[in-house]
Amino acid sequence: MAQHSGDNDEITGGLAKVTWLANRLASMSPSEIAFRCNEQFKRSVSRRVLPNFARAVTGPLDAMPEIPGMLERLHSFAEHGTGIEPLHRDWRRIGEQMRRGRFKALGITWPDRAGPPLWHLDPSTKTSWPDQTYCFDIAYRYAPERGDVKLVFELNRLQYLQPIAAAAALGNDKDLASVVVRHIDSWISANPPFRGVNWVSGIELALRVVSLLVVVTLIGDKTKLSAFTAEFRQRLHSCLAAHGYWLAVFPSRFSSANNHRIAEAGALYMLGRLVPSLRNAKAWARNGKRVLEEELSLQFHNDGVGAEQSPTYSAFTLEWLLLGAVIGDRVGDKWSNASWHRMVQAGNHLRALTDCNGHQPLIGDDDESRVLYSRPGPEPYVNTVMGYLSTAARRPDLAPPKVEPHLGHAFFGKPEPSPRSTYDYAAFPAGGYTSVRDWREGVENLWVMDHGPLGYLSIAAHGHADALAIWLHIAGRPVLVDGGTYTYSSDVTWREHFRSTVAHNTLTIGGVSSSLSTGAFNWSERAECYLLNSVEDKEHWLIEAEHDGYEAHFGYRHRRRLERIGDDGVQLTDSLHGEGVPEQIEIGFLVAPDLDIHRTADGWQIMEQDKRLLSIAHTGRLHGWVEQALEKPKRGWHSPIFGERLPAQRLIFTGRMGAGDEAIFNLSTRF
Repeated sequence: MAQHSGDNDEITGGLAKVTWLANRLASMSPSEIAFRCNEQFKRSVSRRVLPNFARAVTGPLDAMPEIPGMLERLHSFAEHGTGIEPLHRDWRRIGEQMRRGRFKALGITWPDRAGPPLWHLDPSTKTSWPDQTYCFDIAYRYAPERGDVKLVFELNRLQYLQPIAAAAALGNDKDLASVVVRHIDSWISANPPFRGVNWVSGIELALRVVSLLVVVTLIGDKTKLSAFTAEFRQRLHSCLAAHGYWLAVFPSRFSSANNHRIAEAGALYMLGRLVPSLRNAKAWARNGKRVLEEELSLQFHNDGVGAEQSPTYSAFTLEWLLLGAVIGDRVGDKWSNASWHRMVQAGNHLRALTDCNGHQPLIGDDDESRVLYSRPGPEPYVNTVMGYLSTAARRPDLAPPKVEPHLGHAFFGKPEPSPRSTYDYAAFPAGGYTSVRDWREGVENLWVMDHGPLGYLSIAAHGHADALAIWLHIAGRPVLVDGGTYTYSSDVTWREHFRSTVAHNTLTIGGVSSSLSTGAFNWSERAECYLLNSVEDKEHWLIEAEHDGYEAHFGYRHRRRLERIGDDGVQLTDSLHGEGVPEQIEIGFLVAPDLDIHRTADGWQIMEQDKRLLSIAHTGRLHGWVEQALEKPKRGWHSPIFGERLPAQRLIFTGRMGAGDEAIFNLSTRF
């Protein structure tokens, strides 16, 4: 039961909400303000008048929704796929844990409970979010005493039911199937439409729709596992009708029309195509597809880079699009060639960021969201989605170098790994990245440089202040790394740190970030990057760019050149251009947590135990030293997965620089 009313919720976060609203209004156009006013009107109407969702089910209920081909492909995958047995054991283990009421996600363990979970409990604070309050009255962004609502959302996506249903299907396990049915039935009872925190966010509804459709496909009528009663069929269809109504009436638009809009439209399209018994199914399918194909050309640059400037969010968006396109193909609603072309472009960019062991730099935000869910905990998510694309688009060259078995292969098919063992210079000028796969003495050095926009739309929600940052992977392992994400809402100071410039491998002036934030998902000042020079040559490649993020405050543009110098290594040159006075600057190199930095007579060496990976030499006037795990100010931290932060050594060089000054570093992987 909720501990506080909706009114009390509003009071709790009053000041924070006012600040957030002021910042959001500052980023809105007049058209968006008009849209938001109309949205509030519709919310007010829905508070008093909601459709009878049971009556929204107009067709026969003798057949449950089914994702075409998924059940059959699951059995084929189990019979012929290598590595499936360990995954199947994991699925059975998840089922047994949930049978005993045990659930863990994002590094947090929920309290044990026999039967279905407590749907509104925050496991970190042991407090409950509202369960009967009108959803749009809940100030879910402003309740620090309750914790980070993302934890509650994670459970209520019902994604953990996907592998349990798969285990039930493969093992013909009626007991596991009954666990799934009880949990769905419990969720429906505990979350009446538009009541409680689990109805406040469209993307959460969308992910839950996919989970429900996957589950009823895998334990549905074809399997004879679940004797769905007439009452359950009606309750499930009514629940899906309520989800569809919400997604259709309250879409994300304007500054919030990022991956949320893709997810909402994807879920509507799936409901429309796969649940024809719903009154508005045809309209949902038509409008969902229209939005998906429109947003595909908006949310990916014309070179394939995701506009949110995050590989994992690109993969998340791409997974939704691929699900829609493949379902469309299987039900006779083929998508355009232009849409498939843009998805292939997106896959090409992700593949260019992938090293020989299947790692990508942690660029921008990553909250571990996924659509098809195979097991809890971290997974090589970008690789998984590249694998989906390689099979769906028949592009084996886009498959990752390593493939882990995944429930999604029951839908898309399992790809064959695709290594890249040659020199590869990949420039993405619109999206703002250049990657170089530079092989020296049989070792892959993957360099990536950021010269792109901060993020997507006016709030650039998932971007970081990482202008001109670099990343380096050597022999398939991250060496120069990004700070990561760590958290969204639970701690403002940590959110600020991991998005700040000092958490990235670039230059900072006066301790100020190159872009300035005004909240966890908003920015007031945004650096613009400009690619100045790009040379693709195996023996002498070059990337040169600058940004204006410091021009207004300090009178300088930061220029960076990354250049291959023969066989001796790579030279990094930072310089300031403008009319400012000399300023205190800081240039940082954050290394992976399991690596060490050692001082030598010639400079600094990055070590993996006794193995030298990288040397960094600076012959100028800057002073260098190593810092790690500082709290005030926050420095030297790495977040490999959401909710986790680890001490990491950071090599920094500080001093004063002015117009025309250069800081030159020689980076070598030859020993």
